[in-house]
Amino acid sequence: SMGKGTGVVTSVPSDAPDDFAALRELQEKPLYREKFGLTAEMVEPFAVVPIIEIEGYGNAAAVVLCDRLNIKSPKDTEKLKMAKDEVYLKGFYEGILLVGECKGMKVCDAKPIIRQSLIDAGCAIPYYEPESKVMSRSGDECVVALTDQWYLAYGDEDWQNKISSHIHSSSFTGYNDKIMEKFDFVVGWLKEWACCRQFGLGTKLPWDEQFVIESLSDSTVYMAYYTIDHLLQGSAKESLIGATSDIDPASLTDEVFNYIFLRHDYPASCGIPEERLQQMREEFEYWYPMDLRVSAKDLIPNHLTMCLYNHAEIWKDRPELWPKSIYCNGHIMVDAEKMSKGKGNFLMMLESVEEFSADATRFALADAGDTMEDANFDRSVANQAIISLFIEEEWIKSVTAERKNGTLRSGEMMFMDSAFMNEIDYLIETTARKFEEMCYRDGIHQCWFEAMLVRDLYRDWSNRCAIPMHEAVLTRFIESVAVMMAPICPHWSENIWTEILEKQESVCDASWPAFSPCDPLMRKRYSFFKDFLKNARQAILKLKQPTKQAEVYLASTYEANKIVVLDFLQSQLLPTGRFP
Repeated sequence: SMGKGTGVVTSVPSDAPDDFAALRELQEKPLYREKFGLTAEMVEPFAVVPIIEIEGYGNAAAVVLCDRLNIKSPKDTEKLKMAKDEVYLKGFYEGILLVGECKGMKVCDAKPIIRQSLIDAGCAIPYYEPESKVMSRSGDECVVALTDQWYLAYGDEDWQNKISSHIHSSSFTGYNDKIMEKFDFVVGWLKEWACCRQFGLGTKLPWDEQFVIESLSDSTVYMAYYTIDHLLQGSAKESLIGATSDIDPASLTDEVFNYIFLRHDYPASCGIPEERLQQMREEFEYWYPMDLRVSAKDLIPNHLTMCLYNHAEIWKDRPELWPKSIYCNGHIMVDAEKMSKGKGNFLMMLESVEEFSADATRFALADAGDTMEDANFDRSVANQAIISLFIEEEWIKSVTAERKNGTLRSGEMMFMDSAFMNEIDYLIETTARKFEEMCYRDGIHQCWFEAMLVRDLYRDWSNRCAIPMHEAVLTRFIESVAVMMAPICPHWSENIWTEILEKQESVCDASWPAFSPCDPLMRKRYSFFKDFLKNARQAILKLKQPTKQAEVYLASTYEANKIVVLDFLQSQLLPTGRFP
């Protein structure tokens, strides 16, 4: 690195694709050598020296990858990066050393031994630097300062194992594989963490007051404090009008918090009535454990993992109080571009609500994305949501009027009624599962987009066949959509629920719609009917002539070869109705 003046580095053509590509070009191209003032004797006699054996790559992995990826020159930067990433990963975790004091050991196991032997011999010193370039607010590049420091030993094996066991137990949910992979990586990597500094705002380190507790180390259990905050400082409204607590902050000793959070004995000397502290303890016990923590993906390597560690240490005897789930999201883009005032696509929350309405903003946010990848707030989705929500509200009003006028059908249900009811069961069940998994885009696609497509087909069938829609089916559909959309568009749902459907209670008090297990055979019939209509209409359009009617023929039996296949599949079916 020219920025840090590290100077000459060792060339390892056997396991560094960049080094091998450069060596081969110097050996094979005399003109290229001359450019750097090198002679043939300086490069041609040198062959690759094996030092690491990797299964599947041999003892010269860089050579194998360069040949496999057809790398011809150091200018093949993209291919070289792919080769480097693959070789370094395989070499570190699976490579076996062929030389030196650690011969026969895996590279990952040998590294700390060789490091320590170099330090002990006086040939090396520990060196630390940031993972990437860090610039201070003054515009200076930051370096790591060598100072006296207090550390939290997150690398302690027992502590580490507790966290690893917890996040992989039934008591914890990480929601998706990428989040869990990141937590696994950080738990395996996190060792000592400097937990204090000598400047800035914060709490003094109790046993060494020249230091202030570093903010990340001080903020990992504040969720516990939230549970009693209102009893110490009053409500937000009271704080705004200058109200102060009657509890002296000096009375809030360690013993007081131990009574509240750790069930220790009442500290009579604190001067706070036990009834007050008991109330705080009850608040904490009511709200804990923390059911869900939602934060950004870039906090997994520090705050969120430390939150798990510190909860496990403070409540070491009560694992039932450890965090139960953590969900992480990416950053937000606008119209597939990173937000920037320079681009003019920087959206403030209030601005978005004023432009699109609260419900349309929430609709577009729900549709923006569910994973740790950056979510995309699409203005066109928000604008379309305004139109769609209005159109559906008007349709619900018309259906309500028809119901009051008695123009809807009742009584026995036909195939399309039953199929529609079965689809509603499927949508309710699927939406609930997606919401529970924090997959709101998938959820809204079920309870809104898919629901409207199913409704449209039912309505189209009714209009074309001149058969009134069934009152019970439409009532259930409207009520179900209103409740399922309440977490996303609460104002729209509330208006549908109380103003149009004239329910007495708020939609927020409504239970999740009841549903029966979806009938897979009915779904298959419905899907076949839907596809048949689509294919028939496309076929009619290709005729390019008016067609008023069509005759449909059904085979009374399958062809012989199909019967053989179906019989075989039937024999493989498990009692659960699924295939192995």
